[in-house]
Amino acid sequence: MIKLPNTLSFRLTLWYVSAFLVCFVAALLILYVSTQSILNSRLDADLQEDVADFQELYQEGNLEQVIQEIEREMASSEDSEIFFRLFTGEGHAFFSSEFSHWKEIDAGRTPLARPPSQPVLETRTISSQDYPVRIITGQIGSDAVIQIGESKEKIQEIMQIFVVVLGAIMAVGIPLACGVGWLIARQAVAGIEEVGRAARDLGKGELDRRVTFKPHGEEIQSLADTFNAMAERIQRLIQEMREMTDNIAHDLRSPIARIRAMSETAMAESFTNGDYQKIAGNTLKECDRLMQMINITLDMAEIEAGASSLKNDRVDFSRLVTDLCELFEPVTEEKGIQLSCSLEPDCYLFGHKQNLQRMVANLLDNAVKYTGPQGTVRIILSRHDSHYGLTIADTGVGIPSSDLGRVFDRFFRCDHSRSPINGCGLGLSFAWTVAKSHGGDIHVTSELHTGSTFLVNLPVDHVLP
Repeated sequence: MIKLPNTLSFRLTLWYVSAFLVCFVAALLILYVSTQSILNSRLDADLQEDVADFQELYQEGNLEQVIQEIEREMASSEDSEIFFRLFTGEGHAFFSSEFSHWKEIDAGRTPLARPPSQPVLETRTISSQDYPVRIITGQIGSDAVIQIGESKEKIQEIMQIFVVVLGAIMAVGIPLACGVGWLIARQAVAGIEEVGRAARDLGKGELDRRVTFKPHGEEIQSLADTFNAMAERIQRLIQEMREMTDNIAHDLRSPIARIRAMSETAMAESFTNGDYQKIAGNTLKECDRLMQMINITLDMAEIEAGASSLKNDRVDFSRLVTDLCELFEPVTEEKGIQLSCSLEPDCYLFGHKQNLQRMVANLLDNAVKYTGPQGTVRIILSRHDSHYGLTIADTGVGIPSSDLGRVFDRFFRCDHSRSPINGCGLGLSFAWTVAKSHGGDIHVTSELHTGSTFLVNLPVDHVLP
């Protein structure tokens, strides 16, 4: 048993050829029937015109002229192609042309009981003729009826030639349709195959592989654009994963090294109980820092996956920000920082209150941490048509322009902040994740040695899943 290819190209070609054949055969059948109908109509029109001519001749002259005209017609035609008969008004034949080829047609009477007032057409089939005969019977005078019969041999011969021509057209058209269908199918799937090759290359680790080809239609272009966006996202995620791994290695290595050093010191030397307690306390601090890093990372993963166990509720965002401003007031006073709050009242939204608190706290902590004495931290909460805007601006050290695009990356810290006391580089990343999970975003502008401004936009009617 022959197994047909199961490729999309083959199926598209098969569908195209099948559709072509159905339409092509239907068109040929319509053309065949139309041509045959036109030829038959033309034969009927010629017969009717002959009857009219004989009627006019009979009225202008006499019956002898009609008979002479019939003889002239027969002299230029074959006896097997046409015949003429004349009848009296009572239906008796009194003249006929050579009738040996038409013996099966009754020569003694008219086929009508009475002479017809209008010519009557009929088709007869006789065994002595290979083709049907078209017969017209019409009255040419008050006491004369003429009957003309003409073989449809010429029509049938034309139709036979027509069938041969149509067969030749099909013999050429079908292979041509197969070829054209294959080319169309190949062009249609070329883009898909290119995407498939790019996907295989991407699977082999060629992360910079993209789909580039000439336009193959909007659908294929959309598929290519989607694949390129996916590949770009994969490349970016892997790059971020590598950077995150490097940052994790850096951030884990330092506390683990300190824990190990303190443990080795405790084992190698003799200390008082107070010294041992101090070493144990420092060890706990380093462990807490590691646990904090792990917990924040897990929390971010839960938020991004939509699997947070926190309750989604209606949150008074104005009250939330006010409480945090009051919480940070002692810290800012101790550092000599001026804290300015301008908050729109009654700003409500749906979300996770605890996550929103941590988001705002991280941004405030970041502003206070990097703002020196005599500096200023401004907090503005405003209401817009479809969202709330929370602005946290400081006059701190600022962020280099080269780092602005990465400040929300996990474990990323600017060079001046890479120090154990400055956290683990997850605060801004956590804030970004919370804002995104609530349908919002965070924009940052900064100038080195001048300060930074973080703008959080949160939609009013956003409901978490």
